[in-house]
Order: sequence, then structure tokens, then C-alpha cells
Amino acid sequence: MISPTSLRIDAPIQPASCLRLLFYMLLASVMVILTGLASLALWQYVLIFVVSVAVVSYLALSRPILMHLSQPPLNKSVYQHWQLLMRSSRGDALWQAELTAVSSYPWVICLSFIIIEPYQRHLSVTVFRDQVSAEHWRELTILANTISHKTA
Repeated sequence: MISPTSLRIDAPIQPASCLRLLFYMLLASVMVILTGLASLALWQYVLIFVVSVAVVSYLALSRPILMHLSQPPLNKSVYQHWQLLMRSSRGDALWQAELTAVSSYPWVICLSFIIIEPYQRHLSVTVFRDQVSAEHWRELTILANTISHKTA
């Protein structure tokens, strides 16, 4: 018999992803190739490099990282009362959110939330397949398919 707790998603998320790194390296390679094909002065190449490093550093340090994802209790709507353990520059904190959308692709699942606590804002997180176990990936895929069929 399946216990009620097994019907909930309670997934630890690995902060690092080889798939994400591969994607970013591919994107950076394309940018380097396009920059190399442009005939620019040396100072323009240096400026592009400095701006790129500044933007990547800002995005890497300012964006909160999803560490754990917990679905609401079974007596609640699948959209409400999600708990997200987030790592930010201020440390780890538990956030409460409402799920607004889920998109599933072969190697990635995108989740959109409205954060309720600690402050209200929109948040989109991307979970790559190698960040969760095979069982949690299956559960997230089922969630995405269920929600997409409800809205269709």
C-alpha cells in the first residue's frame, strides 16, 4: 500500500548541474565565435569581456538557488502552500510559495512560483535532470503533465 507521504514531492535539489554547465559553455562558445568573427578593435574586445564577466558574476551571486522543494499536504490544492528551501547571499531560508506554472522538457523542468513569504515576488526556477534523483525526476514530470492537462 502506498503511504500518503509518498504521494507528495519532497525533493532535495543539487545546486550544481553538469547539464547547466554544458549549456552555459556552449552558449559562451557561440558568443566567442561570433565575437571572433567580428572585426573589432582591441579595446572593444576588452570591453565586451569585462561587461560579460560583470554580468555573469552578478547573475551568479544575486540569484537565489533552490536547495529543496516540498509539495503541499494532500488536503491542499496542488498550487498552494509549496515550501522552497532557498540559498541566497543572506544564507539559507525556507520560503512559502504558490505554484503558477510548470513546463517539462526532456532534460529540464521549469517551475514558476509566486513567493508569499518572506516577501511577495515572482520566481522562476529551472531544475535540470541531473540535479535530482531518478524517482524525483519522475515525480516532477508527472506533476508537469498533470498541471499541463488541467490547464489545457
